Amino acid sequence: MARVRGPLENLSTQAPRILVVRRDNIGDLVCTLPVFESLRRQYPNARLGALVNSYNAPLLAGNSFVDHIHIYTKSKHQPQGTRLALARDRLGLLLELRRLRYQTAVHAGSRVRAEMRFLARLAGIKQEILDKSSDHPLHEVERVHGLLHTFGISGPPPAPYLTPPAAELAAVRRSLAEQGFRGAIGLHISAREDENRWPLENFAALIRAGANQGHKFVIFWSPGNASRPEHPGDDDRARALMELCRDLPVIAYPTADLGTLTATLAAVSVLVGSDGGHCHIAAAVGTRVIGLYCSHKTRQWRPWGPTHTVLSATQVKDISVETVLATLPVDMRP
Repeated sequence: MARVRGPLENLSTQAPRILVVRRDNIGDLVCTLPVFESLRRQYPNARLGALVNSYNAPLLAGNSFVDHIHIYTKSKHQPQGTRLALARDRLGLLLELRRLRYQTAVHAGSRVRAEMRFLARLAGIKQEILDKSSDHPLHEVERVHGLLHTFGISGPPPAPYLTPPAAELAAVRRSLAEQGFRGAIGLHISAREDENRWPLENFAALIRAGANQGHKFVIFWSPGNASRPEHPGDDDRARALMELCRDLPVIAYPTADLGTLTATLAAVSVLVGSDGGHCHIAAAVGTRVIGLYCSHKTRQWRPWGPTHTVLSATQVKDISVETVLATLPVDMRP
């Protein structure tokens, strides 16, 4: 349920100036996409801004519902030795927000961060909408969209939707076709939390068993090494998995940025992956997802939509290879 701080008179204006704050992870921002669409449909003349972090901001590139993308750089995402540059970035962000004179801030995160509320107040934003619930019995898409009741917006949320960059998508499809992997199954091996990780040996066994059924596979992962600031990278795990799968129909496809990741997830027929932003991106570009989830996370964080399959256990490592194999599509013709 939404909690409102500040005057209410601005909510009825035909051209409100609204800032949606979502400086969390990739999947969080994907689940917030319906908020922008519903606000735009309710207020065609509104000024809609998005305050996001430098890591997930590319997901909003080309989004027709958003007028302004404001980027907040987290300290861990800033290159070392550039504190002065970080301070300049923060000051520039504040001045930009003040210039656009937003009236209302919608704090979309389930845990509203104190620095974001402080920034909103410094920017002169008089009204804030927050989630006052401590427990979240809804899917994240439903929870965030529920904050819009304050604006008189109700009913089911639209589905999160992403359009892959056209040039990148064409390049990925061409590359996969040239290698004989058109319509292959994507496997994303990265997970932010240990309880969400499916063992490499399981991925290798799935590839081996799937190959016997005529499947081909494309491996994706979070790039970089394990100490990467934005997200621990899995280059070493990807190399180890490819070594386990020598002579099997599998290729590694590095994705250096979110645009390429979005395109590659749109180019495969199915994605198998643990709870993470990649599952939400795949669902938003229309790719079927087989999600491997901890049982306590399926309600709020499963991929949105009826076409997806969620397999769960207390820890993801306890989901068997046989269970995942049984969910793979039978007809893999391009």
